[in-house]
Amino acid sequence: MKNGKFTNTIIRMQYVPRWSEHAPRFEDSASSHSFRCAALSLLVGIIEEKIVHRSVDKLKLLARCLWADLKNTGTGSIKHITKKESLVMNHIRDFETELSKEIVSYLSKSLQPAAFDYIVNAHDDSDIGRLVDAIDTLDAFLFCHREAKSDTNPFFHAKYEELKLQLKSTEQQSILWLLEEYEKEEGVYEFIQYIINLDTVKRWNGNYNLVPDNDATHSFRVASLALFNGMLEIERFGNNSIDLYKLLAKATLHDLPEALSGDVVSSFKHNNAEIKEAFQQYERETAQLMVNKLPKEFHADMTEFIVDSKSDDYEGEMVDIADKLDALIKTSLEMRNNPHYADTYYNQLVKIQHQYENPCVVFFLAYILHDLTYTNLIGQ
Repeated sequence: MKNGKFTNTIIRMQYVPRWSEHAPRFEDSASSHSFRCAALSLLVGIIEEKIVHRSVDKLKLLARCLWADLKNTGTGSIKHITKKESLVMNHIRDFETELSKEIVSYLSKSLQPAAFDYIVNAHDDSDIGRLVDAIDTLDAFLFCHREAKSDTNPFFHAKYEELKLQLKSTEQQSILWLLEEYEKEEGVYEFIQYIINLDTVKRWNGNYNLVPDNDATHSFRVASLALFNGMLEIERFGNNSIDLYKLLAKATLHDLPEALSGDVVSSFKHNNAEIKEAFQQYERETAQLMVNKLPKEFHADMTEFIVDSKSDDYEGEMVDIADKLDALIKTSLEMRNNPHYADTYYNQLVKIQHQYENPCVVFFLAYILHDLTYTNLIGQ
């Protein structure tokens, strides 16, 4: 098994830059982009179901948006114009397909059928594949709009207008509805700003960091770990009670309130019971404020996904697990050249070992962490 190699692919997504040749004010990466696409797909899925009244497999849409670009760890960010160039177009497409299949092969065999659909078939010609394409374009539009508002490179002003025209010609009614609401610059627009700006919230403040991190890249990894862990427990350990869509949605949006509150150092938030309770209440109120920006059709789902992301049920516990495992991965990455993190790594490992006995945790500690530690400390 090469599950550790698959996890390493998830980690490497943050090192694949986007838009870098145009010197954007806001740095972007494949992981931040994939987080935003996943978050936007949650809105689109609800619109499809409750506003357009069209049936859609929301889990498949969300998982495809999350993992569609894993192949970029092997290709880098190839410009759209290059992908459409007749001389190389077919070569790029064929290579991306083979690379996606290779990434799927890293997983345990029981996980491969679902992962094949989420990764290899992400942009196929099905209704969901076309929605994934439209969401990808929507995210590019939103990123360029943020850049244009910052009055940066004229490229982003022109690209924003180009992508707006492209989106307005789509046949996807949910995308048109979302675009119309966005242009009102209230409500839905404000909620989307929380998603777009989550990459400005830096993590691990007060530490000497060799590996940069922000809430968007973190949320991508947590969602990916949650999806992997959920699939593992269902397919390999027979836990069919897990609601994989709910788990993945909660993991994707679990840190969205920090777009308003910022990332507060964990040791302070958990300093004592009184401080912990105060921050929990503050974060819930912040999350509810965000949800209330949306029309009523979104409230029930988004309250569950954001306000109650770490609920007392098994899905909520699995979100907390993925969150803590990501912290373990971060400290493992830093330890290679940054001894400052050794104590943090050890304390995080002990906390996980003492707090959880879930099959996915045992599997992670026994197999994946071993592979990652070997790669990070000894070599490729």
